[in-house]
Amino acid sequence: MSLEKWKRNEIYQAIVEEELDPRDFRLEESEDEMRINHLRSPSYFLVDLKHPGHYVGTYLVGDSVVWPYPTSSAWQYLMPRISRWLSEVKRELEIPDLWAELQAEENLLGAGAEEAIENTPFTPDEQAEIAGRLYELTDQARNTYSLSDAQMRALEAKIDYLVEASARMGRIDWLNVVAGAMFSYAWDVAMSPDSARSLLLSTLQGIAHFYAQSFMALP
Repeated sequence: MSLEKWKRNEIYQAIVEEELDPRDFRLEESEDEMRINHLRSPSYFLVDLKHPGHYVGTYLVGDSVVWPYPTSSAWQYLMPRISRWLSEVKRELEIPDLWAELQAEENLLGAGAEEAIENTPFTPDEQAEIAGRLYELTDQARNTYSLSDAQMRALEAKIDYLVEASARMGRIDWLNVVAGAMFSYAWDVAMSPDSARSLLLSTLQGIAHFYAQSFMALP
C-alpha cells in the first residue's frame, strides 16, 4: 500500500525544517515498503508497510551500520523518528572529512612537491621569520573567525608547537606537521569546513616563499 498524500507531505516538510534540500531526497514506494533515500550519501530510512497501522523498519546514516527502530503503532510516533534520522543525516553531511581535506590541500600544493623540495633544515633567520608570520596569523585569526578565549589559547598552543618544530625539522617534514596541526585544531574547536580550509590556506600563504615552486598554485 502507498502512503497518503498528507503523510508524504509531512516527510517533505520535515526535510525542509531540518534545512535540507528536498531535491537531495527520493521517496520510493512499493506494495510492501516506503523508502526515503538521500541521494548524496548512502543514508536511507525504510518503513515496512505490510502491516497497516504498525510501522517498523531500518535506517542508515552515512557509512555507519544499519539500525532497526521500534515498532510504531501510529504515524505520529513514526514521524519523530524520521525527523531524528534527518537530523543525523544533516550532522553527517556537516562533519568535515579531515583526511580528504588534507589530501585536497596536498594536491593543491602540486604533484611531486616533495621531489622538488629538499628536506633541509630552516636557517636561524628563516626560523625567526616563521615565528613572526605565524604569530601574526594568530592575531588575524581572532577577528577573522571570531574565536573565543579558549579557542585562542588552543590556537596559540598549536602555533607555539609549530614554531618550536621549525627549529628541529626539515622543511618537508615541517610542512606536513603544519597541515596536520591546523586540521587537528579545526576539528578540536569544531570549525566549519570552509573556515578550516581558510585557516590552512592562510597558514600556507604565510610560509609560501619557503616552498616557492610548490605554492604557485595557491589562490
